[in-house]
Amino acid sequence: MPTPLRTLLFCPATEPAKIAKIAATGADAAVIDLEDAVSDALKTSARADAFTSIAADAFADYPVFVRVNSVSTGRTAEDVAAIMHPHLNGIVLPKTDDADSVRLVESYLAEAERSAGVPEGQTRIIPLIETAAGVYNAVEILRASARIETAIFGFVDYMLDVGIHCIDHTPDAQELLFARSSLVLACRIAGVNPPLDGPFLGVRNPDALLAQCRQARSLGLAGKMLIHPSQVPIAQEGFAPSGEEVEQAMNIIKAFTAAEKNGIAAVVVDGRLVDYPVVHRARKIVASATTVEAAL
Repeated sequence: MPTPLRTLLFCPATEPAKIAKIAATGADAAVIDLEDAVSDALKTSARADAFTSIAADAFADYPVFVRVNSVSTGRTAEDVAAIMHPHLNGIVLPKTDDADSVRLVESYLAEAERSAGVPEGQTRIIPLIETAAGVYNAVEILRASARIETAIFGFVDYMLDVGIHCIDHTPDAQELLFARSSLVLACRIAGVNPPLDGPFLGVRNPDALLAQCRQARSLGLAGKMLIHPSQVPIAQEGFAPSGEEVEQAMNIIKAFTAAEKNGIAAVVVDGRLVDYPVVHRARKIVASATTVEAAL
């Protein structure tokens, strides 16, 4: 399975100068947008813009995805054919409501790969789950193709679909708890990487963004869809273990290792019972912190 993605920075296909700068932001991958960030009048011409950006040297060794238009628009097949390139890592498929849509898009990708001389199966799929149907069918969706590595929860469209009448979710996001947790469980059941959260719409409120990332991480989401370069370091911090967590985890590992040598598989550390499940979690926290530090 590919290394989990944590920060995906989206940019309209019609803004190539901004796309070219994404690698310098430190985001894990670029997502060139052909969907919501591109007006209907420019949908067709934006395909050529996207292809030109993908083909640039900047993306020879930096992950790049494209958010294509949804299957319901009838544009997906032409989007895929127009953007296929050896540099392309994958597509983000919006409004993925069922497994049949994934299988249909998989056939588009296979045909486009053959036509472009790209190894078949190279282009991955990240379903964007943003409707009630998508959440309900998430396990089937995520099992529909070996190309799928994770999913994104598009809560903005989800809120519209289910009738949550506010611009952004509330600070505690209780109204999204079921959907977020359902998608975390679906990814685990399907054997793909943990999901990413949808976008934070405010670009001048870093404290609220950090809190939203911490909250999403506490539910098991692993990263975030971003809409501005300034959000990248904040999201990286929000989805990384805190210094306090790492220190606590290391204390747990040290104490448990010493106890285990004496045949003891349960020990109290800082007033908390530690057994195998707890120490396994502690090791994951330390490993995650090491991975983050290596990426900076």
